[in-house]
Amino acid sequence: MSIVLVITFVALAGALVGLRLAARARGEASRLKSRSEELEARVAERTQDLRLALDTADRQAKALAAANQAKTDFLAGMSHELRTPLNAVIGFSELMRMNTVAEPLTHRQGQAVDHVLAQGRHLLTLIDEVLDLAQIESGKMSVSMERVDPLLVARQVCETLKAQAEAAGVTLHSPPATAGLGVVADRTRLRQILLNLLSNAIKYNRPDGAVLIEVHQDGDGVTIAVTDTGDGIAEDRLAELFQPFNRLGRETTAVTGTGIGLAVSRRLAEAMHGRLEVLSRPGEGCTFTLHLPVAHEVDAVVKACSVPSVGLPLIEGRAATLLYVEDNPSNIALMRHVIAALGTIQLHVAETGHEGLALARDLRPDVILLDINLPGLSGFELKARLDADPLTQGLPVLALSASAMPQDVRRGREAGFRHYLTKPLEIGALVRALNGALGAAESARPAA
Repeated sequence: MSIVLVITFVALAGALVGLRLAARARGEASRLKSRSEELEARVAERTQDLRLALDTADRQAKALAAANQAKTDFLAGMSHELRTPLNAVIGFSELMRMNTVAEPLTHRQGQAVDHVLAQGRHLLTLIDEVLDLAQIESGKMSVSMERVDPLLVARQVCETLKAQAEAAGVTLHSPPATAGLGVVADRTRLRQILLNLLSNAIKYNRPDGAVLIEVHQDGDGVTIAVTDTGDGIAEDRLAELFQPFNRLGRETTAVTGTGIGLAVSRRLAEAMHGRLEVLSRPGEGCTFTLHLPVAHEVDAVVKACSVPSVGLPLIEGRAATLLYVEDNPSNIALMRHVIAALGTIQLHVAETGHEGLALARDLRPDVILLDINLPGLSGFELKARLDADPLTQGLPVLALSASAMPQDVRRGREAGFRHYLTKPLEIGALVRALNGALGAAESARPAA
């Protein structure tokens, strides 16, 4: 009997323990469920917050992209509108300086023309620099990397700035021509950087000062150093030097400038996998050093060559016919004067795209020069129709436009224009393009 009681007691005790354990397990499960539901609610809340934050960031990114695009579109439009009147300002000024033998100017007239030409070019530089800065900031700046001879580019820039240096009383020491040295860079952008550095070195120099350019290869890099003998820059202000629109207090001086060039130059150097640095000695001058990667290709030897002449070449060969399609009266007047100065081309003008298409069919000119923004029929549409017409197929077609953004130039090349010239017109570039087109047209003619 006692054994049965013991067994019963043990069974009851075990059942009680089991009940307690089960109750504890149920309580723990309930707490875990509650905790899980609480965590799920927190995760859902955080997920919602994150989704809202991502949506806000996406809207802000789209708004920023739209603002950048609007800024780029505005600047592109302003560039076009400013380049059109500058075409007449700079073009006629250059013609007056070129034609002094046939129509001599008085001393005061010559000075006035020089001032107009200088300020027109200064405004054009400002337009280009603002556009470059906008493109860099929007991440749309593109570079075309190739093997470039830095010495040749530096010597060409020195030749371009020789007159400016002489007018300022500054001696410009051009580097000697040496074969074999090459860098990986965008030729146009490298020239732009050196033009800015050398122009600044001349402008901010002292009378009877000097500017020295040195080019050296060091391992896998090439350094181009521009040293001047100006006043230098205080060390505590060097950090401000590459800030856009910061001229370090030079705004009140007679030296013209915008404070954009160095900022653009540094960012262009970085875009070409290089860097631009400065070392200043207050009271003695500055040295700006451009570092670029060296070109290692052994099958593309860079040869030293002479600096090409910057004088105006003349159209050579037989008399030719040029059809110019342009609707702006000032641009038409300028082209008439330019062609008259060249003397060997017969000029015909059409003021609309449809009129230009009809004249091209009738005249079969040796060269066609088109504006892009024409009323009724754009230059691109006109070019396509010329190419599609058996009577005008194969005629050399050049573009001359105030639409000068890189994408405009690229689109012009893709459309098949032999050259895409931009306004303000560079007369020497036009003559070279005409010579090239006339030479190609002459070689394409069947033998008699």
